[in-house]
Amino acid sequence: MKIVIFGLTNGYRRDGGHRVRWRALIQALAIRGHRMVAVERAGPDDPTPWAIPGGEVLSYRDWDAVAVQAAAQADDAGVALVVAHGPDARAAAELVRNSRAVRRALYDPEAPVSLAALEAGEAVAHLPTDGQGRFDLGGFDMVLASCGGPALERYRAKAGAEAVMPLYPWIVPEAHKAGDFRREYLGDLCCIVAGPDGIREGLDRFFIDPAQRLTRRRFVLAGADLPDGVPKASNILTFPDLDPAQHLDVLASANLALTLARDDERRIGWCPSERLFIAAACGSAIVADQWEGLETFFEPGREILVAAQTDDVTTAMMLPRNHLTDLGRRARKRVLAEHSAERRVQELRGILDLKGGGDD
Repeated sequence: MKIVIFGLTNGYRRDGGHRVRWRALIQALAIRGHRMVAVERAGPDDPTPWAIPGGEVLSYRDWDAVAVQAAAQADDAGVALVVAHGPDARAAAELVRNSRAVRRALYDPEAPVSLAALEAGEAVAHLPTDGQGRFDLGGFDMVLASCGGPALERYRAKAGAEAVMPLYPWIVPEAHKAGDFRREYLGDLCCIVAGPDGIREGLDRFFIDPAQRLTRRRFVLAGADLPDGVPKASNILTFPDLDPAQHLDVLASANLALTLARDDERRIGWCPSERLFIAAACGSAIVADQWEGLETFFEPGREILVAAQTDDVTTAMMLPRNHLTDLGRRARKRVLAEHSAERRVQELRGILDLKGGGDD
């Protein structure tokens, strides 16, 4: 079957992880015999060269320059799938929805953001509208969302989608693995954030408050666009300008990793973040803030620690090193078994009925 995937990006919001995950998934589909075409926006620098076995990469810098060729590819596809990500997300979604592909699908990697906007009557740039500014996902045979649980029905109803299924984030074992210990990142607790939005309360309760209580322990905070108001304390180290590849070294240099859900993710539940899965893939001992559905992805107390209040974090930091090592080992085993690119390919083939051979 010919499958065309839109929405890979280079250099968008420094999000190299998005590109890595989707390239791995596309390669895995190609290995299974599907004829893959990837439509990828190049970044400000030359994109990293890559090739798809038996497939094609359409790399572009200007959407208008590639739109006609991309539309022809979609019209000839058994499945056209648009990833609603990056500056061309809405244009690509309209192209896929209006194509003659046998099956037309959309994947929303920011489903919590979308649902919050839908319920508030607001618009977001990455999803198509009905021409009057309202969300409209009608015309897609399947919508895939990065969250699950009860929120999916609300999403389907609000967005006008015919069917919605979860497709949770995934890790790429070759890329997401234990980094190198670096003394400058040495910490008793580390936290890697994806930005300042929606984590203030969790950061205060589970990172800053423990740091102010345990002044002899070392706390490491990394990530672009760190929230304002992080105290300047001798036991709190901040690294706002690290290349995302160095985050693996931060994880490898800390005894315990704190993962925080954004407010919108916590509100709807059943929304594991990529940061959570990456920390597990690196074998880190994890303490996560509590949200509905977390126990579906990791077993609390055996594979992961869960914090509902500050004391839960400080208690976790007192656990013996061998206990934390065992937690990290079990979490890594679970994420490799259930949340790898290979596993998501199996799920995607089932959802979109891709198991048959040949072009449609």
